[in-house]
Amino acid sequence: MISSWVLVEGVETNSEPLRALSLGNALQQVVGSIAGSGTVLHVAAESGEDLNRALLDFARVQGVTAVRLLAAKC
Repeated sequence: MISSWVLVEGVETNSEPLRALSLGNALQQVVGSIAGSGTVLHVAAESGEDLNRALLDFARVQGVTAVRLLAAKC
């Protein structure tokens, strides 16, 4: 299990599409938002590949301009 903190950036980014996204072998929890900048998520994934897929899925959400992995722990 890989536990990580992720920043999803975008001026118009709403946390609801991020919360509703189905990530397969990963689970996300919206931790909070940064005014005018983005949303911080906690993501727990079964493997590194699952985490990478989750990051790519977040990047495909409308309005997202960047996805940054802040920290990860195996």
